[in-house]
Amino acid sequence: MVGKQWLKEHGWLLLIMATAVFLRLYKLTAIPPGLTHDEADHGITALSILKGTRQIYFTVGYGREPFFDYATAVVMRILGPNYMAGRVTAVIFSLVLILGMYAWVKLAWDKPTALLTAAGLAVGFWPVMSARQSLRSITLPALFVLAVYFYWQAIKRLEIRDWRFAAHGAKSPISILQSPITNYLLAAFFLGLTFYTYIPARGLWLAFPLMLGYVALTNIPLFRRIWRGTAGMLALAGVIGLPLFWYLRTNPGAEVRIRELSGPLTAVTQGDFSQLWANARAGLLAFSFVGDTAWRYNIPGRPFLGLIMSILFYAGLVVAGWYVVRPLRKRTSDVNLRGAASFLALAWLGIGLAPILITGPALSMTQAMGMQPVLYLFPAVAIRGIETRMARIFTNFRGNSCHSCQILVWGGVVLLFAGTAVLTFRDYFGVWANAPEVRVQYETTMVEAMRYLDEQDVRDTAVSTITPGPFHTPALAAMTLQNDDVTPRWFDGRTSLIIPRAEESLLIFPGFAPLHPVLRPYLAADAPDEVLPLRETDLDRPLTIYRIDGEALAAGWQDQFLPVTGNVLFGDATQLLGYALGDTAVAPGDTLRLITWWQVQKPVPGLRLFSHISGADGVPFAQADRLDAPSDAWIAGDWLFQVHEIMIPADTAVGQYPLTLGLYICLAPACEQTQRLPVSGDGRPAGDNYYLTDISITR
Repeated sequence: MVGKQWLKEHGWLLLIMATAVFLRLYKLTAIPPGLTHDEADHGITALSILKGTRQIYFTVGYGREPFFDYATAVVMRILGPNYMAGRVTAVIFSLVLILGMYAWVKLAWDKPTALLTAAGLAVGFWPVMSARQSLRSITLPALFVLAVYFYWQAIKRLEIRDWRFAAHGAKSPISILQSPITNYLLAAFFLGLTFYTYIPARGLWLAFPLMLGYVALTNIPLFRRIWRGTAGMLALAGVIGLPLFWYLRTNPGAEVRIRELSGPLTAVTQGDFSQLWANARAGLLAFSFVGDTAWRYNIPGRPFLGLIMSILFYAGLVVAGWYVVRPLRKRTSDVNLRGAASFLALAWLGIGLAPILITGPALSMTQAMGMQPVLYLFPAVAIRGIETRMARIFTNFRGNSCHSCQILVWGGVVLLFAGTAVLTFRDYFGVWANAPEVRVQYETTMVEAMRYLDEQDVRDTAVSTITPGPFHTPALAAMTLQNDDVTPRWFDGRTSLIIPRAEESLLIFPGFAPLHPVLRPYLAADAPDEVLPLRETDLDRPLTIYRIDGEALAAGWQDQFLPVTGNVLFGDATQLLGYALGDTAVAPGDTLRLITWWQVQKPVPGLRLFSHISGADGVPFAQADRLDAPSDAWIAGDWLFQVHEIMIPADTAVGQYPLTLGLYICLAPACEQTQRLPVSGDGRPAGDNYYLTDISITR
């Protein structure tokens, strides 16, 4: 009997959560079909946390808040250091979001509205998409929902004056947990944590003081009972967030993303409203007409809501607006706090929408994450309102309730959400997951390369990629390559080449980063040894594998390069072995092509290679600064080839000009400060650059 009663009470919620779990875990290891560098960066940050790193803000990429990374580290300790830890973490927070929203809506509205809201979050395309990506944005709505729930618990108890712990002064554990003070503290805790999740949290907290202002207009007695608790909650949340804010204040260069996204607002301060107005109009269309245009997070142009859900959403806005206006209009108390709850929901929606009103719908699937939970509340409010209105009509018309009519209405609602689940399944697992552009965005070619290396017994490998930096393809490899015996090197084959110093090694070239034709003679291979099978529709085909003997290849390079005099070392990082010039005479406006040959001595993070053509005053007038095989992943003994293409200015005078080389370390993110490596020849200091030859500029 108890089991039947429990199932009757919780059966629909159980079904909703089971559906949510299925849509979030189904083929989670394979869909998304690969890994973006943002997801991989979260993974390597979590791994660094397990190894002892403790930071309050991570400067990886454009900078990011740390909460998701610490949570992922906890999951990673259980699942191991791989990409699934991040995805499982995202799923967990998505499920917390649904349950938390259900709990709040049940408290602020009623159980049917709560179930409808949970159903929308369970089966909607946007919630399913965000739940399966290893991105920090999913933590913001989950924690904010919990803050809203506990805050509402506090004010509901104060509304009915249920603030004492228990009779006769007894303080049982249950009564303490139910007290307004405890709920305020929990609300402050979760609200404070939101500041460590995602940038929009810095505005989302405003929903609480705005709602307090509304209560001051509609329910003075309640306002007097809750304003101190609300102020204390906000103050404590601010204290919790203070360490992060202090760090950002004292490290203004850490947060690059804010500066990049503030362009429209900067234009407004200069009197130009056109960009902000255009973005705001486009952002409003994202609800029902034209949404995020990036394949990475959406089917381009797909709005947040489908046709029927959109209609219900706008109807729900009207109903919520009426709840807000009614107490103001009639000057009556806000019965059951429905107006306050509606005002909070509308403020929540507006503040959560603000980022895409500023920047436009591009990447709105992540930037608008703060409003995701409440977006699905408004269709639920509309459906509940329709059902209640119809029940009253039938009761007034027939004199009693129409049970079959209720079954018909709720049957239609079930079909609506079931149909939404089917469309989500089709669009996400069928259309989106198999789109060629999605497979590019999620670097499936590189993931396939890592799977290939997992099965090999060759230790030394070098992989070509257009993103060889440590927080891009190498981060992806750290999360997907499980063969600990493999030691990959990274280079961009379009302008560089690394040959491991080993009798047997593998070189891998994806279709998007082929080997530059001028470097092919040093590989001495006419055809790859293997071509990995990829989908015919993949845009990054082919994936070619070369098996080489580096020691044997090196013996043939001496005749292909001009030698340098003596043992030329650049710091303790690398040795210059030779160089090759297409021509030592070029005309103004032409491009001089230089190939340099190096042997790596040790890894030194942040190195760049410069090649300068200087005037009589020693100031370079033509140069190429680049290094397309990141120095942090160098392995001693390997050979490196770098292509330098130096554009000669059109106004260069005829004459002889020295060509010099050097290496420098970037001491700041954008290389605002640099430090050159010292050069030595046969153990004797030779300055901070090396003279190669003279270049003739001719007409």
